[in-house]
Amino acid sequence: MFKAVLNCLFATNTSKKQPNYFYFEGDEELEEALINKSLDNIKKANTSKPLRLISAEETHQQEFYDFLFGQSPATTQHDELSHYVAAQIDTVLRNPETIFQAMPVLPASLSKVIGQLNDNNFDTEELLILIQQEPSIAAKVIELANSSFYNHTNKEIADLKSAFMLLGSNGLIEGVINGFVSKLTPQSHIYFKQYGNKIWQHSLATGVIAKALLNTSTYKEEAAQGYLIGLICNLGDMIIYQLLMEAFSFVHPDCQPNSYAFKELMQKNSKKIAYHIAKHWHFPPSILDALALQVKLTKSSMFSAAFAKRPMACFVFEANIISELIMMFEHKDKTEEEVYEGVTELLYSEEAKHYIKLYFANKAIDS
Repeated sequence: MFKAVLNCLFATNTSKKQPNYFYFEGDEELEEALINKSLDNIKKANTSKPLRLISAEETHQQEFYDFLFGQSPATTQHDELSHYVAAQIDTVLRNPETIFQAMPVLPASLSKVIGQLNDNNFDTEELLILIQQEPSIAAKVIELANSSFYNHTNKEIADLKSAFMLLGSNGLIEGVINGFVSKLTPQSHIYFKQYGNKIWQHSLATGVIAKALLNTSTYKEEAAQGYLIGLICNLGDMIIYQLLMEAFSFVHPDCQPNSYAFKELMQKNSKKIAYHIAKHWHFPPSILDALALQVKLTKSSMFSAAFAKRPMACFVFEANIISELIMMFEHKDKTEEEVYEGVTELLYSEEAKHYIKLYFANKAIDS
């Protein structure tokens, strides 16, 4: 999706410092030199200013990126190739317009859905006609109708009309949104199954959990919008990941996205990129406002004041954390006790805490 952008970016690189394209081929002398250099830098930093303590929120985010992409060995935290690619991608991220030029146009069906999110009287027939004009999205709607979550009869659904009868308006909205956002997931042949799929599953789970939290709160009428925001709030991770994957073809195809530099790039820019993309697509102010809060909310201590003013956005933020904790637990990267520690440190609402309790209660029944 971004090859044209990266082609111009890497082709016009004028830096005199050349990246070491053969770093991962086992240059022990270079590796030792880089380690010594990094240790010297650490010593200098320690003498110039006190070490900044990492917050629980930052620790959690680092752990989740380690889960997604693997641990970052000390030697790859400082390799020239990672920093070279990260620097080039950072150039793109500081100018979102270059990303928008490569993004697909927002389908008419999704624009219609967004416009009707708070209107229960929208014209279903008109919406179905619009969806039919987007084959990949129509297929996603039908796929959702055939999922075990909605289809309890095992009777195959093969057309949009039948899908709507089963899904209802909110389910139809979910299918349309899923269909479009899933088209933006990284499709690299090498890495997608291992990494890109995790990002998509996390995005999907965040939307589902956000809807569930809102449905158990006093803000049920905002559940459909919460689902959309939950689904797209990690869009920045998908975009940055896709940029990294395509950048490798310009520098070193064997490089893996477990570098500390890459993770730092995603942690710094992901939520901002999601906001800028939504703004580029002319999403309504209520959605943009909620996405902006995802950028501003950095500590759980901010929840009390934020919930009073932006409850839906806060539920989405908590849904994102819950999705991360559950994914790490299900892949045995966290124990149940560690998940509950995360709940205590990172979550605020009773709805969010109850969701985790219910999750583990259901796990106990299933086992």
